[in-house]
Amino acid sequence: MTPPPSRGLRLPGIALAACAFALLIGTTAPPTRAAHGTTVARAGSGRIEGTVTLPDRRATRTSDRYQSSTGEARDVQDVPAVVYLLGPMPGTAAARPSGPLTLTQKGEAFQPSLLVVPVGARVNFPNGDPLFHNVFSYSRARRFDLGRYPKGEAKTVVFDKPGYVKVLCEVHKWMRAGVLVVENPHYTLLPDHGRFQLDDVPAGPHRVVVETFDRRAQAEVLVPEGGTATVTLSP
Repeated sequence: MTPPPSRGLRLPGIALAACAFALLIGTTAPPTRAAHGTTVARAGSGRIEGTVTLPDRRATRTSDRYQSSTGEARDVQDVPAVVYLLGPMPGTAAARPSGPLTLTQKGEAFQPSLLVVPVGARVNFPNGDPLFHNVFSYSRARRFDLGRYPKGEAKTVVFDKPGYVKVLCEVHKWMRAGVLVVENPHYTLLPDHGRFQLDDVPAGPHRVVVETFDRRAQAEVLVPEGGTATVTLSP
């Protein structure tokens, strides 16, 4: 008579199933995270780190030429430098403005003095001063002349081409601002210490540009996947 099958013969199958389950659990670990709880840059991207050496940024005294409406001596308005990547980048996030799409004339100055906007942005230019202003630009990226208009009125300009637009006031010669029109989301206003970082940049060759109201410099960089490219600029 054939003896009944031994229960011990089932144990290897149970152990094998347990091992397979353990391996399955091991393949579903959460994604790796970098320090401080931030996620690692997405696949196919890297980082650009750089240093910019700017000339002396102290405002030029203009007391012998320019005076405010109250008789005060005014300096030429200071415009911060901005670092950005040139050109469109298919597959990346859309470019976003650095702030509200408004460049106000207030206190006989432009506020803010630098605005970054995507191509096609419509920027509002309200007059908040109790006097006339005349906002204009002769820049190649966008030429316009809004004419003189009083407090409480506003005019708009559509920036439909990429590039740096120098904005001035025909009435108040010290007033100036920059509007940078970009085609991708990779830009940053340059801190006073001159060091900058652009994260999650698609791997490959890129052109890095630093722009001030008066100067410009650029350099080619090759961003490695998962790595960092470094660059030094001096406009």
